[in-house]
Amino acid sequence: MERYVIRGGKEGYERLLLLARERWPDTAALFKRAGLSPGMRCIDLGCGGGEVTLEIARLVDPGGSVIGVDMDEIKLSLARREAVGRGLGSVEFRLLDVGDWDEPGGYDVVYCRFLLQHLSQPVGLLRRMWAGVRPGGVLLVEDADFDGWCCHPPNDGFDFFVRTYGQLLQQRGGDHAMGRKLYACFRAAGIPRPQVALTQPAWTEGEGKTLAWSTLEATREAIVSERVASEDEISVALLALQDFTEDPRTLICGPRNFQLWSSR
Repeated sequence: MERYVIRGGKEGYERLLLLARERWPDTAALFKRAGLSPGMRCIDLGCGGGEVTLEIARLVDPGGSVIGVDMDEIKLSLARREAVGRGLGSVEFRLLDVGDWDEPGGYDVVYCRFLLQHLSQPVGLLRRMWAGVRPGGVLLVEDADFDGWCCHPPNDGFDFFVRTYGQLLQQRGGDHAMGRKLYACFRAAGIPRPQVALTQPAWTEGEGKTLAWSTLEATREAIVSERVASEDEISVALLALQDFTEDPRTLICGPRNFQLWSSR
């Protein structure tokens, strides 16, 4: 089982909702380019809180369906409740480690977002994802290159966040620079003709600007567990980053987000 570095449960669910709101315009544009349409059978691997899964369900209705897969039952329970509240009956949320997922030829759309950076064997999952795409279907992947994070003016708390997140991922077998490596991973997995797009957010205010702070706060247990930094060091960095985030004179740019897709 892969060791996810960001806190799960209810707190993790709320953070993922914020992330989903911020990233949805770019993901929606990817789905439009890839041709998601009513009647498609889809799967969202590492779906987290399921917000994108529910949007996929809306796009493929009527006649389509989508399965969200994740290993956090609390998030999945909250996602199921949200699906009922929205009247989306074509959604299933399945508790499963993506390392155990294998359904050749099962789907018109196989998708994941911000998942591969956490995996020790991303190419292996990509091979199984591609095998899961039916003839005429499409594979879509989004992931971040954390070296794209930047801010102005410089801030010690922000630098601490970027440095510790990258080190934490590496120690747990992941790769903070996965985004830029996705194209090579597609080729290594035998996926032909991947198309590539790149997006990057920037904020001077608003909830998106808080994502650096919230991600650092959500990884503090893992940072301490892996001995990347101490509780005191994290607390100092969080205070510095909070003050910086709340200052309307400052700017934060999020990571570069790579989008790749290939049709079978």
